[in-house]
Amino acid sequence: MAKIRIGIIGVGNAASTFVQLLNLLKKEEVSGILHKELGGYSINDIEIVAAYDIDKSKVGKDLSKAIFAEPNNAVKLTDVPETGVIVEMGELKDPLGPLSKQVITPSSEKPVNLVDSLKEHGVEILVNLISGFAMKSSEYYAEKAAEAGVAFINCTPAIVVNNSDIAKLYKARGIPLVGDDLLSQIGSTALHKSVLELLDERGAKILSSYALDVGGNPETFSSLELRSRNVKRRIKASSIRAATPYDFAIATQSMDYVDFLGDQRDAAIHIEAEFLAGGRISIEIKMRVPDSLNAFNPLVDAIRATKIAMDRKLSGPINEISAYLFKNPPKPMSLREARENFYRFINQ
Repeated sequence: MAKIRIGIIGVGNAASTFVQLLNLLKKEEVSGILHKELGGYSINDIEIVAAYDIDKSKVGKDLSKAIFAEPNNAVKLTDVPETGVIVEMGELKDPLGPLSKQVITPSSEKPVNLVDSLKEHGVEILVNLISGFAMKSSEYYAEKAAEAGVAFINCTPAIVVNNSDIAKLYKARGIPLVGDDLLSQIGSTALHKSVLELLDERGAKILSSYALDVGGNPETFSSLELRSRNVKRRIKASSIRAATPYDFAIATQSMDYVDFLGDQRDAAIHIEAEFLAGGRISIEIKMRVPDSLNAFNPLVDAIRATKIAMDRKLSGPINEISAYLFKNPPKPMSLREARENFYRFINQ
């Protein structure tokens, strides 16, 4: 199969782990890979040809160096040889809040002409991995990618795929749009939904639930800005509610930045339910996961699935991909329904 030429926006922890594992897989087997091949495409078919960031610690550096630059604190899995991909200056359309200013120092470099850059590098798919607070920046990148005729994957909580104007733009341009907000492989949202679906299938009625988390990576820090926190809260609550055919009281929130956790996230999940004759069930779950590792499998699957959509000349929001791999798809589904639709899409 042909290479899948991608560009990445935001050279943070998720990008660091992504680049490292792409390189590691070229040398050796890595445990835990969900789909070594998907729709005829292997992970080794993914080729990063462009990268964009706005932080002065990363702009102008080879991608192999930028992924290890501060404030990144993802675990180092392997040495990465020079890639020849120089991180170019992106655009910052959002004001830095007091928290974001503590982890982001914008470069004084002039922003690159994104449309020209995407065309020059031959980018087919642009992957949005920027900080969650940068809502307007995500919209800008999506619009510019459409102008360049490039498919877009929005891994952030920004409302992109669910923005009707942007969705219409991609439909009109004849290119796929996928997102919003990447669902971790084994994160609190996926686990939470799985437990709720199990309870519902076994005849229990969910009464109330919450999911609270803390983390120690830069993305956690910047996501605590008020606007991104509120958006993230709504997205997670909506995704979790999709686990059952009825509504119930739900609260979700990232509570704080805990520096000594590093690139790990602690989550606490509480569920109240009742079943036969009003009998009550109370469930408490605590989990700790490496944050950036959680993005790799969903991301490589989203990239290859988007390429499949391109091969089939599909355009606009692709819900079969979004509902399975993202928290805030245009049409939310239960995990089981989303999984069935995704594999049906891949194998058709």
